[in-house]
Amino acid sequence: MPLPEHEFSRFFRADDIAPLECLDAFYRQQVFAPHFHEEYVVNALLAGAQAYRHRGGNHIAGVGALVLMNPGEVHTGECAHQQGWAYRGFYPSAQLIGRLAAEISGQSGVTPYFRETVVFDPPLAARLSQLHQVLRDSRDTLQRETALYAVFSQVVLRHMQIAERPLRPWPQAVERARQLLADCVADNLSLATLAQAVGLSPWQLNRQFSRHLGLPPVAWRNQLRVVRARRMLADGHSPSATALELGFADQPHLTRVFRHALGITPAAYQRSLRR
Repeated sequence: MPLPEHEFSRFFRADDIAPLECLDAFYRQQVFAPHFHEEYVVNALLAGAQAYRHRGGNHIAGVGALVLMNPGEVHTGECAHQQGWAYRGFYPSAQLIGRLAAEISGQSGVTPYFRETVVFDPPLAARLSQLHQVLRDSRDTLQRETALYAVFSQVVLRHMQIAERPLRPWPQAVERARQLLADCVADNLSLATLAQAVGLSPWQLNRQFSRHLGLPPVAWRNQLRVVRARRMLADGHSPSATALELGFADQPHLTRVFRHALGITPAAYQRSLRR
């Protein structure tokens, strides 16, 4: 990615779905004195390189690397590339990571711990960058929660050496969740609300739903919205009215989802039916 001209750091929080702070940053001259965080640190390097001291050693992280730290670990930070370094960072609470690790492993007393501080994992770095954008820009609670649990479960599984327990099938719970989504397709339901209603944790529901139906809850709901949008468009409803009725953020949101599913815009679909 091209590096910007000026340093910046932009924070936001996603506390409506989890105790989590996020950062989008680019630095050239910034030098961080020894400090620590109460939360875990998960940073995805997007450009340049960062140097830092941590656990008595010197480390350098470049593009495609993850910088991982446990709560309370003292570290520094400075530039290791002539043009600076850019990253997207996450500071998930110990409560969030601990709960997720317990759900994945089935062990309530498990202690999630990063053993390595720099790991080269470009696919997960890319997914973290995409998650950052979703958490920042989307107001769709189900989309944001689904993305959060999907990506951070991979962080836990791949870099905390937490083994996933065999999942017990819960087809009845998945069917109840599916019916709730169908009955409330236009509502901004959260993954936590769905999970509580069917007696599973959010992570369990996300995994079970995908295994039984082939799509995570948010993707299944979006596909159902497309199915119903086709009916409404065929009945003569305008794309803007259809978007409003089915819970899309706006007409462009409907257009993106519709085109992704069918390869055509809602307006073009409606014109083709008229012909």
